[in-house]
Amino acid sequence: MSYRIVVVSDSHGNLHALRRIVEHEYPFDMLIHCGDGVGDLFHAGIPLEAVVVRVPGNVDMGRVTDMEQVVFHDVGDRRIMVTHGDLFRLHQGYEDILREGRKSAADFIFFGHTHKKFLLPGKPLLFNPGPVSSGVYGLVTIDGEWRFEHRRLEEGQ
Repeated sequence: MSYRIVVVSDSHGNLHALRRIVEHEYPFDMLIHCGDGVGDLFHAGIPLEAVVVRVPGNVDMGRVTDMEQVVFHDVGDRRIMVTHGDLFRLHQGYEDILREGRKSAADFIFFGHTHKKFLLPGKPLLFNPGPVSSGVYGLVTIDGEWRFEHRRLEEGQ
């Protein structure tokens, strides 16, 4: 049986899109929100049995003060680093975020902020699901190996 992780970022109050993603991908085991709209999770209808990992984004910072900006979560023998990304000057490149991931022994780094879906294989692998506010998100399926895909909400979903 596979383990499914829904990865979202930058929902920016688009509750309709976030709810549609949750409904379309159910059942899943974990939902990760990479910031900017992290409060939207309270209204998204996430199943109680799902593990939720979240970090604030730069837009959330005035409203959310009790959350770490970088968190780590282990799934099996793999370590995921989750951050919004604004701390790492992403518009200038990926060196800073990769350095932090390597320093922390992360296998995968999930981030948002740029509003661009992105996948860069390597150690650590970089994965930006893209912005929920545009109907884009990520799905990670673990069934012996880790598979990363970008998905888009279609009409009728």
